[in-house]
Amino acid sequence: MSTSLIKINLSSVNEAKRKKRPQQSKTSNIIGIIASIIILLVAIFYLYVTLKSKKIKQLENDYSRIEKPFIEVNKLSELNNKLSKKMDVFSKCKSERNRWADKWLELAKITPEDIYITDILIQETDKKADNQKMIIRARAASSVDETTVLQFLDRIEKNVVFTNNFEEISLSAVYLVGDEKAFSIELLENKK
Repeated sequence: MSTSLIKINLSSVNEAKRKKRPQQSKTSNIIGIIASIIILLVAIFYLYVTLKSKKIKQLENDYSRIEKPFIEVNKLSELNNKLSKKMDVFSKCKSERNRWADKWLELAKITPEDIYITDILIQETDKKADNQKMIIRARAASSVDETTVLQFLDRIEKNVVFTNNFEEISLSAVYLVGDEKAFSIELLENKK
């Protein structure tokens, strides 16, 4: 029996298969690389979101911890500002009182026994000039004549404390109140 072998040429089929394999493996490799990159990007994004979430939670915890002290500090700061403003007003009043004290003491020294002072008023004359006017209201007994009032005015005009501090000293009014003579003397402070 003789067997004869059939010759089949598979080289062309194998050749076609070999040519298809590199194209398929290149496509598979590209898809694998793209998938790896996507997975890597998703992992990085997840890590970023997780870290930011932890940071936000930490900031929320820090905020809740310092919120009450912060509110208290703000309240204390507001109270401190109000107190400072009140202290400034108090200091200004105190300095104004001290500023006029020497003049009042000198006035007490030169006032005659027959005259008594009823009011001393301090008024601003001009806010731009920053000077003030002192008004002295006084009364004299009925037995005192107008010359005593004029002598009192003359004492004020000749007194160094008043002449150094006031540019104008004038008798503004003399009138009767019951049986007493009432009068006013205005002293205009020197401009600063």
